[in-house]
Amino acid sequence: MDATSGRSVVVGILPDQPLWVVQVAGEYAKAFDAELICVAADATRYAYQELPDGTLLTAPIDPDYAAVGPLFSEQRLKDIDEVLAPLDVRWSMRELVGIAADALMEVAEDVGALMIVVGARPGGFRGALRRMVAGSVALRLSHRQYRPVVVVPTAPEETDAGLLGPDS
Repeated sequence: MDATSGRSVVVGILPDQPLWVVQVAGEYAKAFDAELICVAADATRYAYQELPDGTLLTAPIDPDYAAVGPLFSEQRLKDIDEVLAPLDVRWSMRELVGIAADALMEVAEDVGALMIVVGARPGGFRGALRRMVAGSVALRLSHRQYRPVVVVPTAPEETDAGLLGPDS
C-alpha cells in the first residue's frame, strides 16, 4: 500500500488473543487509509532506560519472574502479517511496559490516532476475575481519553447465562 496520509489506527493486542481483533482493526485501517499500529503492554515489567533508538530496557517487577525476550514470538508476528497481508495495510508493532490502557493512550496521542481498537475479554468467572484485578481496558479508555474506542468481541456468548458465570 502507498504511504498513508499520516493517519493511524491503534490496536491493543495480547499474545494469546484471537487474530480476529487484529483483522477487524486492519479493516478499519484500510477503510480510513491509515497505518495500523499494534500495541502490546507488559504490566509485569518496568522500563528503566530508553536508548537513543527508542528501545526500552526493561526489568521484571517481580525479580522471581525472570521472563525475558519479546512478548510475541516470530511465529505470532508472522501470523499477524498473514492476517493483514490480504488487506494491504501498513502495520507496525510496539511492545511497551506498564498498564495496557495507559500504553494505548500514549501511543494514540503520539501518533494522533483516529481510534483505538481493543478486544473484549471473555466472560464468565475468569473474565470477571481479570476485570476485577486489572480493570477493563475498554472502560478505562472510554473514560480517560477522547478518541473513539472500538471493542471487538473475542468470544461472543449465545445467551446472557454465559456472561454471569457457571452458577447462573
